[in-house]
Amino acid sequence: RAVKRNVKAHKDLEEEYLLALIVGKYYKDDAECKKKLEEYCQGLKSASLKENEIHEKLGDLCDNKKRDKKCQSLQVKVTEKCTSFQQKLKTVLADPSDDNCKESERQCLFL
Repeated sequence: RAVKRNVKAHKDLEEEYLLALIVGKYYKDDAECKKKLEEYCQGLKSASLKENEIHEKLGDLCDNKKRDKKCQSLQVKVTEKCTSFQQKLKTVLADPSDDNCKESERQCLFL
């Protein structure tokens, strides 16, 4: 039986979320990040797809120069998000409620 969820696709999905999903735990390692993005681009080429057909924010993902910059900034952005969210969770855990959970659901899934 299918389970309904109240989670909707987020139209303003940030690029770092997409990149983090692609590279996974390798976001901290610049060389591994580049390797994972390169593998992803090869997979797209093998499937005869273009990156902007997958998501508009991935339009320049397979450009080597831009890919390098994306990996460099990804580590900083993900670390910042994790640190700020960790602080937020400390206050939320002091007074847990359904509203707090729903509000933080997307970031919890990301982490």
